[in-house]
Amino acid sequence: MAAIIIGIRARDVRSQPSRRQDMTKINFGSGPYPIAGWINVDLDSAGRPEVVADLGRALPFASGVADFIHTEDFIAQLDPLPLLEFLRECRRILKPDGAMRVLTPDLERFARTYLENPDHLVWIWKTFIGVPLETGTACEVLNLGMRLAGRFQYDFTSFSRLAAEAGFATVRVGYNESRFEALRGLDLRRTDEAVSMYLECTPTA
Repeated sequence: MAAIIIGIRARDVRSQPSRRQDMTKINFGSGPYPIAGWINVDLDSAGRPEVVADLGRALPFASGVADFIHTEDFIAQLDPLPLLEFLRECRRILKPDGAMRVLTPDLERFARTYLENPDHLVWIWKTFIGVPLETGTACEVLNLGMRLAGRFQYDFTSFSRLAAEAGFATVRVGYNESRFEALRGLDLRRTDEAVSMYLECTPTA
């Protein structure tokens, strides 16, 4: 599931157990960054997930079983219709009072950074990605980022519309911030290290 993304850095906080172990917390697309105390799910067994599964299919969990869901840098692997099905499956397995945290590259922010702060975009690439650049320009970063980051890059509007169709209300949140304790301190990248958006989805009535 892992892909080259715009700014990625492993953080020690993800290896720290959660204070509460009685909740069912599922991390989809864990790749090489599993979260201690969570059920990590990935297609690639190399990262030693608790569950090996194809997330493009029905999720191998019972309905209403999950208190919290987390997914970082996975949804860009899905075109809009497959993403809608994945979100519907997440809604199915999530408890009515649960929440899902989603981190993914933000196409709008990526484009704005290219136009308004190209030097910073090149700095992010050279510092956190490391794929060699032939021209050293933001133009090359934009092209490589779109090519290597996944199948489809979302902005807030496109994601939130699909999430609404799947039965979620979506809000933007800050880096490592959440009104849910279980969803705090999980993010891999600070806002200045990436062009990500930090989102939380809760079931609608």
